[in-house]
Amino acid sequence: MALRIAARLTAGITNETPVDTALLLYRGRAPARLGLADAAIDVFTLALRRRKDRADSLLRQLRYERAVLYDQVGRKAQARRELERVYAEAPGFEDVRDRLGLNK
Repeated sequence: MALRIAARLTAGITNETPVDTALLLYRGRAPARLGLADAAIDVFTLALRRRKDRADSLLRQLRYERAVLYDQVGRKAQARRELERVYAEAPGFEDVRDRLGLNK
């Protein structure tokens, strides 16, 4: 219920400001948690279209969450590319090393 409310409240948000980008992160999480991976990927992609004046940590989180979803829907090459970018910026971020198979 809360996820549907969050999705409804954030509908129509454009990516004009850094605050919009942060809201798009949460908007993308709602369909992801409802099992709508492709819809979530679309939202995260929209959020990543603007990078100027956006916090690196926010962009990294968006890339990571999109990579996880890419992996879930079988888009392995895109998932790996995103994870490699995250790893290059922050090798200790979340479980990126494990997902890239670097802890072996």
